Amino acid sequence: MTYLAHTENMAGLPHILSEHLQSVGDMARRFAEESNPDLSDAAYWAGVLHDLGKYRDEFQQYLRAERDSSTETHHAVYGAALAYRQEWLGPAFAIAGHHAGLHDHNELQTLVEGATYRTAERVPLLAERFQDDLGEIPQKIAEPLFVENKSHSAEFYIRMLFSTLVDADFLDTEAHYKTASRATRKLQAAELLRLLITEKESKSSDGKLNAIRNNIFQQCLDKAQESPGFFSLTVPTGGGKTLAGMAFALAHAAQPQHQLRRIIVVIPFLSIIEQNAAQYRRILDPEDLGIVIEHHSAVNVPEDTGETRSRDPFEKHPNEYAAENWDAPIIVTTSVQFIESLFANRTSRCRKLHNIAHSVVIFDEVQTLPSHLLNPLLNVFRELRDHYGVSFVFSTATQPAFQYRPSSLSEGFRPGEIQEITQGSTEANFRSLRRVSIQPAKPDETTGWDALAEQMALREQALCIVNIRSHAYDLWEKLRRSFPLKEREAMFHLSSAMCAEHRFAVLGDDREPEPGTIRYRLRNKQPCRLVSTQLIEAGVDVDFPIVWRALGPLDSIVQAAGRCNRENRLCDEAGNPAFGEVIVFRPEDNKLPSGVYRTASDITASLLAHVDADTLATDHELFGRYFDQLYQLVPTDQRISIQDEREKLHFRKVAGLAKVIDNDTQAVIVPYGKGCSIIEEIRTRPVIKGQPRFSRDDLRRLQRYMVNLHSRDFQKLVMHKATSQLLPNLEIHVLAEGWYHPHLGIVIDKRPTEDFFA
Repeated sequence: MTYLAHTENMAGLPHILSEHLQSVGDMARRFAEESNPDLSDAAYWAGVLHDLGKYRDEFQQYLRAERDSSTETHHAVYGAALAYRQEWLGPAFAIAGHHAGLHDHNELQTLVEGATYRTAERVPLLAERFQDDLGEIPQKIAEPLFVENKSHSAEFYIRMLFSTLVDADFLDTEAHYKTASRATRKLQAAELLRLLITEKESKSSDGKLNAIRNNIFQQCLDKAQESPGFFSLTVPTGGGKTLAGMAFALAHAAQPQHQLRRIIVVIPFLSIIEQNAAQYRRILDPEDLGIVIEHHSAVNVPEDTGETRSRDPFEKHPNEYAAENWDAPIIVTTSVQFIESLFANRTSRCRKLHNIAHSVVIFDEVQTLPSHLLNPLLNVFRELRDHYGVSFVFSTATQPAFQYRPSSLSEGFRPGEIQEITQGSTEANFRSLRRVSIQPAKPDETTGWDALAEQMALREQALCIVNIRSHAYDLWEKLRRSFPLKEREAMFHLSSAMCAEHRFAVLGDDREPEPGTIRYRLRNKQPCRLVSTQLIEAGVDVDFPIVWRALGPLDSIVQAAGRCNRENRLCDEAGNPAFGEVIVFRPEDNKLPSGVYRTASDITASLLAHVDADTLATDHELFGRYFDQLYQLVPTDQRISIQDEREKLHFRKVAGLAKVIDNDTQAVIVPYGKGCSIIEEIRTRPVIKGQPRFSRDDLRRLQRYMVNLHSRDFQKLVMHKATSQLLPNLEIHVLAEGWYHPHLGIVIDKRPTEDFFA
């Protein structure tokens, strides 16, 4: 009998089970060899045994549509049971979870030893059929020695093994149904570095500021010769760390002995990642060949608790096959995507993990790493460094240092464990690059939105950064009422309620901005008043003469100052260089995000009352002390310890605990710009038998037209019938026309009093 793995593809050919198993085994072994060769044997056997249960007659009858799906047609448990009985713990976890996600240890034991599947009775026949097709199953396989007696190393090894299996299984299944394998691009680090250096050399080198930037860039190139490990890049805002950090990464990867495969740039989840991605793409991928990709919107795949699958795997969860696996040379992603993937248990999130191995990971604005996950994160970073060849660059103007403290940061860095790239010149850089004067809020003084709007209206160019979206809306409303209709075109709003393409259109290109955009107005000395949430603080290159910043965490205030007099072009009436103004204020309605943000803001208020505010612009070591104090006051692991649950191999529990933000989010595609035509094209394209209607390429195109909403806000839209599914059976939603404002993005509760289109 010929056993099948999947139904016929578009060419009318069935997927032969033995061929699928061999292909997945070979591919998983190759992925493992590229990650850590010590995993290769386990990855191979996880691959060839993952569908052992498909040798059951009941499953073959199901594929031929002779019976319905039931527990009798489940298949993952049988290969897992064989591996578990032979004490192949890694393959057992990986095989058992290759549809339903990684199980907790006790659940795995119940699954493979319980009465439901009668594995002890059924596995011998399945093993016999397998061996007739593919040869002998060994009694022992090689699993990594470095996991012995190291529970956290063992836990992360299982995750890596799971990733190699899941990605190989998805890719081989996809290749069968599409009748072609995916094309992938290799990192050509030396070639890309030449492009980056050419870009750098094309810019002016005149003046003190450019001299400092060039020196930092060169220090990054020089330090790249060092062995992979932990590096910090502590550079004042405006010091050019975006390109300098990439220069280090490419030069580091270009060293043949390092064998680095890709570069992953991780940017805070509330930031505007499209600016950096656009800049990298313009320089390194001008023809948009897929060398640089963005990945920043989470698409929720309905979670399987069991393994009931449709005969055609594209029918049940087609977005699993569109999930991003980071097989590109340069990835620009968010903290949420990167961090939660490290602790996830679901297939769609985990399949990218093995592609993190032998990468350079740049954490931009590293001070925004979530404090409640710091100890688990730093532990995983060490695993990636020590066993999977990953180099980390922690880049910021406000370096948290993450120093070891037994009572708070037990996984913190020990002396000498992290290397500063600009060692020897950091202090001088901060003194030389000072461009602002910071005016702290007076302890008992508050500012109302009316008063602040009046002050901003007196300035031709002004920026105000607030702590929450509702404050941005309130101030924007007050400010626009201060001007007649014809002058309101000079007023702007930025928040995460706007999709990436919308924010980019409002800001303008960093090199040649379109007339009317923020950057165009700033550079051409035209009126420009902007109200924004904190997202503008994470590396967005804008240059205002004055910035108001609502009292918040110390690092946020300093990051806000980086949007003021950024290019050091301000002069006084006599033509002499002058500082920009940064005014810290306390809103009358001083609502703050709860938890760490509020604690950090309280520490900042106390610190500003006792420290010369100008110190913020010149003393970079102040931030190490500030964060040290903060981490002693806030949790650095969850109340139910993630580290403890990792030791117990409780993968589902860990996934539930390791959330960057407490609220679940839902991505919604918005009808903005070209997004409308992409939506229409996907919905109207012809259905081709054996082909998915939605692919990873579609998801990549839609990234820039997605907004992540808190689940409560998404439910409000559902209640108002303001969303619809992009395609039937696809859990990706499209916002209805009339719910997306041309200035504010998605508006649900507060709507402008005027000019909101119906």
